[in-house]
Amino acid sequence: MAYRNIRLHPILRLIYLFLRFLVWLGVSIFYRRRLILGREHLRFDGPAIVIANHPSTLTDVLNPALHIRQAMFFLANYGLFKHPVSNWFFRRLYCIPVKRREDVAEGETRDNDEAFRQSFQHLEKNGVLFIAPEGTSWMNRFVRPLKSGTARIALGAEAANNWQLGVKIIPAGLSYSAPHLFRSDVVVHFGAPVYARDWAGQWAKDRTGAVGALTEHLENALKTLSIHTRDEAGEQVLTRWETMLQNEYPLPQGPAFERSQSLVKNCLNNPELRTQTATYFADLEKSGLSDAVVAAAQKPRTLWPEMLLAGKLLPGFPLFALGYIFWFLPCYLPWLLNKKLNFYIGYSSTVKMMAGLITFPLALWAAWRTGCHFLQNGWLALLVAAAAVALGLFAERYQDWWSYWRLLGGSRQAVREKAEVLKTLQQQRRAILAQFFS
Repeated sequence: MAYRNIRLHPILRLIYLFLRFLVWLGVSIFYRRRLILGREHLRFDGPAIVIANHPSTLTDVLNPALHIRQAMFFLANYGLFKHPVSNWFFRRLYCIPVKRREDVAEGETRDNDEAFRQSFQHLEKNGVLFIAPEGTSWMNRFVRPLKSGTARIALGAEAANNWQLGVKIIPAGLSYSAPHLFRSDVVVHFGAPVYARDWAGQWAKDRTGAVGALTEHLENALKTLSIHTRDEAGEQVLTRWETMLQNEYPLPQGPAFERSQSLVKNCLNNPELRTQTATYFADLEKSGLSDAVVAAAQKPRTLWPEMLLAGKLLPGFPLFALGYIFWFLPCYLPWLLNKKLNFYIGYSSTVKMMAGLITFPLALWAAWRTGCHFLQNGWLALLVAAAAVALGLFAERYQDWWSYWRLLGGSRQAVREKAEVLKTLQQQRRAILAQFFS
């Protein structure tokens, strides 16, 4: 089928492209590392629904949307549209209001017929929708039961068009290292398209059953594409295993993500291993040590690592100080704003990112203006702004070196002052690690 994707008004298209640039800038500043998997599944045309798990509010929309070339409309919770100003704003930013159960006041009727009608029309024009089918954002690394809205929209639109529309659902698994923290990591994992027409036969026999079966299929897809720890206890133990393995066998972001998925699949159902892990970390807490210190203390001790670090730390301190001083306010002000607003922690990344889109460009403008003032040359002033960016990245790297220096010092102190406790902890640790590779 030849598709002609939906056309936006030229002015709206320019606004969308500008917002897309802001999103790129925001995520580039906020995240230290972003890994995009499954790009081959993004080469699609025609009507589509992009779905994702929902641990980090607005950033769960931005991270997948940045990589979809078509303009997307967004199904958003009704509460965002209650004020006249926000209603006008979000409707022009391609948002369709949806009433969740928690959005309905006592005595008010929950009616989403208009949202379904708009969604059907958008898909019939070969548009792309984004839906967070969990309905509510919870900052956990497990997929909660999906609402049926995605399946109802996809199947309803196809059924109304004799199953010839070609609606596809693109699942995206989101895995954050720390959703609320600045300069954390994220993995965006796109999966293969799921075609609504594949449920046509079941729809003809049992519409409710077809909606349920498609919803279950999509839920399983999101679990496979993300790191699904099942519950909070599973999330805690997986985080501990990730810490131990990264301290023992550090891996780049991609292989580390695959390792975490393997741990969920192969180890999460091992009660003995989970008990051993809980005991080990309880003993760590009693001893006042960290797993990183225990891991470092058992490695052969030479002076070379510390000498190499000293060779970086001492001469690099002036550059670190310059970068830290220059970027302190642009980083501190978003943190302070987030603290003052005191929203649910899941909104932290959104608030910090939006504030950073103001503070970081202002800082670079200030660097450029300072360069213009002293150098009397706009092009040389641009080099000053570029140097400010480089200093910030260096300051970040310098902090990594400093953390490692402190770790080596902590391990040396532990060997000297807590030798017996350290020996017991190392035995516990080896016993746990051995089970990962048995």
